[in-house]
Amino acid sequence: MPELRLVKVIVQPVFILDHGTHVTEVEHPPVVIPAEEWPTYSSERFVREVQDWQRRIDAEQAAVTEGPSDDDAATPPTN
Repeated sequence: MPELRLVKVIVQPVFILDHGTHVTEVEHPPVVIPAEEWPTYSSERFVREVQDWQRRIDAEQAAVTEGPSDDDAATPPTN
């Protein structure tokens, strides 16, 4: 009898940048998670990716305060 097996999961996170007075939705491409990574994706990899993205946004904000920057922190991390 055939066995049903998970191969991958495709998710598309939806983020906003909260500026305090307004919010801006940020485009994020779908993310493909191989089946073997799925059990720990939300508790490990996803958390790391969001923290990295927040650091880039913070760095961009600091650079805006100090002057122009070549960084594009609104670009989501690639897998």
